[in-house]
Amino acid sequence: MEYQELQVKDYPEFLNLYVSAFPPDERREYKDERHLAEFIRMKGGKFHAFAAKDGDLFIGFLSYWTFEGYTYIEHFAVKPENRGKRIGSDMLDHLFKTVSENVLIEVERPLTNDAIKRIQFYQRNGFRIREEIKYVQPPYSPLQDPVPMLLMTHGNVNLHDISSIKDMLREVYNVNYSI
Repeated sequence: MEYQELQVKDYPEFLNLYVSAFPPDERREYKDERHLAEFIRMKGGKFHAFAAKDGDLFIGFLSYWTFEGYTYIEHFAVKPENRGKRIGSDMLDHLFKTVSENVLIEVERPLTNDAIKRIQFYQRNGFRIREEIKYVQPPYSPLQDPVPMLLMTHGNVNLHDISSIKDMLREVYNVNYSI
């Protein structure tokens, strides 16, 4: 397994997995590969994504943002036929070793079996639920709905209240909080 920065040649498989793995209210609406390329260019080095590959075979991806004191995982998916093989755990280990141990992620509330399994996966990989902060993912666009979520952290993420993540909310969701 190798990990490499997402390349233009990976965009079609990235977009297919992205759309199939996340409900509409939990993802950006990339119109096509050019729109994805423009988004990455516009974010000027704050937004990153790497692909997990076995030779030329695209296995999954992890997209993240870097902020002072933590890295925020925005989206993370492994192709269904490759799940259960420790690939997701290895991808997280790669992020911890090459980017930061201090990681923030949003997860769906434990209302379905899939959501419970996802939370347990993150807990097995050293994340903890931050129940002290009531969190709702802002909509990506006016046409989308906000989504009640939980925040989880790995490492030492300084998280006291919603103001602790105001930079993430501004950059990722275009939400401005006057704090």
